[in-house]
Amino acid sequence: CDVMDLLDENRIIVKEGLKRIRKAPCMGLKALIEANGVEPSRLNAFHLGFVIGPCLNATGRLDSAVRALELLRAKDAVSAARIAGELKAMTLPGVKQAAEQIEKEHLSEDKVLVIFLPDCHESLAGIIAGRVKEQYGKPTFVLTRGEEGLKGSGRSIESYHMYDAMVACRELFTKFGGHKMAAGLSLEEKNLEELRRRLNAQCT
Repeated sequence: CDVMDLLDENRIIVKEGLKRIRKAPCMGLKALIEANGVEPSRLNAFHLGFVIGPCLNATGRLDSAVRALELLRAKDAVSAARIAGELKAMTLPGVKQAAEQIEKEHLSEDKVLVIFLPDCHESLAGIIAGRVKEQYGKPTFVLTRGEEGLKGSGRSIESYHMYDAMVACRELFTKFGGHKMAAGLSLEEKNLEELRRRLNAQCT
């Protein structure tokens, strides 16, 4: 779920784990998979890293990890579906706000989406970026207002190397890191529009 390279024993563990989850997921995972509209038989590493994993992770940062634990320990379909729905619902307002901003500011014309949601909790930025990326089919950065400037996360598409694109404008960041498909970043608010301009100008 931390989107590491699937090599050597890591690849084998994930491959065998996916076989078991597809065949007989626990009640809670089954509910979470269904709540996110994923066909269990087609579950893959992408879904773990960008759909299922972030839902479980967000509850610990926003509220209490106990809710995620309750989901994984659920013994009946009704309670599992209820908790899974709650975890998914945490991101819906942010995804809606992002879509509204894209349409209002005509960002859908951009090759790389840079979305500023000042009141969004930073732990949800990556999940929202992933959902927006899926909806629009474009690399997406979602930024929120933190105590020391803007913080955010990015989620990419296969044909766009997100980390390399960020290295090309590294002077705009106070901190950044990641790899081809995902990234984290911090920057001063005054650099937001320049980041959007630079990422789109250099995108091929």
